[in-house]
Amino acid sequence: MTEKFANNAAWIRAKREPVVIDHAPTPELAEHQVRIKVAYTAINPLDAKLQFFDVLPIKFPAILGLEVTGRVVESHCPNFSVGDTVLASLDALSGPQYGGFQKYTIAQMGHMAKISDDADLLKVVTSPVALFTTVYFFTKELHLDLPDLSNLAPTPSKGTVLVYSGSSATGAAAIQLAVQAGYKVVTTSSSRNADYVRSLGAHVVIERTSEDHIISALKAELPYIAVYDNFGTVDTGNVIAQAIGKGTIITLVPYNLPSKFSDVVVKFQATPERHLSPSAKKFLIEDYFPLITKPGSTVFKFQPGQLLGGLDQVQSGLNEQLKGVSAKKLIIAPNQV
Repeated sequence: MTEKFANNAAWIRAKREPVVIDHAPTPELAEHQVRIKVAYTAINPLDAKLQFFDVLPIKFPAILGLEVTGRVVESHCPNFSVGDTVLASLDALSGPQYGGFQKYTIAQMGHMAKISDDADLLKVVTSPVALFTTVYFFTKELHLDLPDLSNLAPTPSKGTVLVYSGSSATGAAAIQLAVQAGYKVVTTSSSRNADYVRSLGAHVVIERTSEDHIISALKAELPYIAVYDNFGTVDTGNVIAQAIGKGTIITLVPYNLPSKFSDVVVKFQATPERHLSPSAKKFLIEDYFPLITKPGSTVFKFQPGQLLGGLDQVQSGLNEQLKGVSAKKLIIAPNQV
């Protein structure tokens, strides 16, 4: 173990226990890992669910935080050097050293991208989990094309994609990738966020005024070549299943539909960033992330972020996230004093 980097973290000692700020070790790096001095960490819905609910296996004590921006301070990875500016999707489920709610974290090759030194790290921290997740599901489960970067405004001629809940980070990413790849996109949104979702390029925005209205409007746009549920509850699954009748729903959070929907299959993949194909990794890590994070780039609209403060604000952020955060992400600056 090394104490070269004085590290503090927001620990959760046990399920449903509150965050405690305390020292955290900085283990030696393994091959293909880097240590990042964290500039910003975005709070994701899964962070709050992991603290309070049994959604996915995780060992406690734990340090949560699934996506960060920052600078490399130590590298055992040939493609990354000390001083590189990076964004990363973190494997916090695998151990506390990989969580983002600490001053220094560890990221794996294949789960991070080198970006411009003058990138806006607060702005772009809302994108790693959403884009790693969405690119995985597009290529592995939904069988959709990724955008051709030489033509990011194609005619929507490849079929209709349903992105349920378009104002979430993954929903916003999915809308933009699908539009840029040449698909017609149908999505749902609250009335409050409808204009935001339209600004992402969705062709049809169904406002969630009532369940009957949603089902009727979704049926009017059939057939869908892919269905992506970014809300991930039995209730949303029931609505989608009633609308499509048969087919497959790809969901961000696992759930089981009632037996009456026997012709609808629900599929889920934990830690999707571990399963990206080499071509998908190249697209995202070498091409797309560097392109969209360039200062002044308008290729991708990042979900807005709200900076809460340092590690002492993690618990309040998780509490707020659990109550419901829409069309934005809450941000922590772990090295902020």
